[in-house]
Amino acid sequence: MDGLRYAVGGSPISHSLSPILFNLVLADLRNKGQFSKLDVSSITTLKTDHIDEVLGWAYIEHDKHQPIWKPVDQKLRVFQSQLYDYASHTIDEKPFSGMLAKLKTPLRALSNKQLPVRSSSNEVWLNLTSPLKHQIQSMVFSPIDEALDIISVNTLRYTGQGWYCATTDGFGVVNVAYHFGIDVSKGALLGINGGGGAARSIASAWMNCGGKVASLGGRRQLPATLVNTKHGEDLVFDLVLDTEGSLQHEPNSKYSLNPAYAPLEGSLQERLEHLSIESSGIDGRWMLAAQHLESWRSLWTPDHAQHLPTLEQLMTWLLSVEYKLEEN
Repeated sequence: MDGLRYAVGGSPISHSLSPILFNLVLADLRNKGQFSKLDVSSITTLKTDHIDEVLGWAYIEHDKHQPIWKPVDQKLRVFQSQLYDYASHTIDEKPFSGMLAKLKTPLRALSNKQLPVRSSSNEVWLNLTSPLKHQIQSMVFSPIDEALDIISVNTLRYTGQGWYCATTDGFGVVNVAYHFGIDVSKGALLGINGGGGAARSIASAWMNCGGKVASLGGRRQLPATLVNTKHGEDLVFDLVLDTEGSLQHEPNSKYSLNPAYAPLEGSLQERLEHLSIESSGIDGRWMLAAQHLESWRSLWTPDHAQHLPTLEQLMTWLLSVEYKLEEN
């Protein structure tokens, strides 16, 4: 089948909000006349514990591993045209004022000179979540950043000629930190519980941007190369991040971020206010939206980077579409 294809793979995956984010960015770029020539033929979720099954779908599209998508209780592929309609009718909404950035995020330095200048309609784009992020270690994949070095790949691009990969969780969290007013470059202190793929990506990006990282333990702990500060009882963290959901005693911190995102309740306005930048508890949707934007910016469409929506726009639209799906 001709046309660009997108999937997000992992397990569990049926709750994923990435398909909503993909449709929103796609609709916004098309509305700006930046993506109109590319035909997107397939957007789906793939439930699997093995990266080979995701890569197999990339080479030859099939219906295996495609679960019921919980937001609409049916397979995403069946609902895709309706989801895109929801997205295209949402992108005119102005960003919620309570989500406007406090600080501007510095640009990320990348070595993506080998990437094709422009995207084509014969490509496959993938996002990976647990437990797949550590399963790509082959040099068949050309990294544009430290993804293979830290064994944390969450974004892939297959051009038909070759594979490219990146790790965007880390810079996504850095982006969120600046959005909430944390200047990472001034040595902001991050505490991380866990040492899996997302944790390694976040620690690496935080250190590369000038911040300090302390390990808070966890079932898997960060390697010593991704820690540059010892955890002491007198420390006050700028941000604490529990990547495992196993942190029993959270240390003193200005902000905390839980990558998991639970269903929201209340009116749309109440949801927007609940996730505003005035909250000290940062919902996982912020991290998800930021890393998704980074996937477009760094790997999929770097030629369209200046036309991507802002993080506050994407978050506002995401909550709006979520709310509309629940109403219907």
